[in-house]
Amino acid sequence: MKKETFILTVFINALILIFIIQPYAVALDDTSSLRCDGGIVAPGDSADSVKEKCGEPQQVLTPDPQEPVKWVYDLGGTYYVSIVNGKVERIQVGE
Repeated sequence: MKKETFILTVFINALILIFIIQPYAVALDDTSSLRCDGGIVAPGDSADSVKEKCGEPQQVLTPDPQEPVKWVYDLGGTYYVSIVNGKVERIQVGE
């Protein structure tokens, strides 16, 4: 393999890893609610209610079958809304 091809392959693999791992490597703080244009979201709210109040998430993270699905909203800060059995279990904020 040529040196240039090897370097390019390593670079591309590094970028892929960064974009796969980065969303899960964020330090998150719990918050009690999330304010959206359509209202306030809190633990216990239904997933449909979150979509009505905040719209569709910018990103959906499904890290592991045992972990909750996290909906990501960028509203001046990055909010992670954990959905379990169709309800908000936890809201976290990161940078």
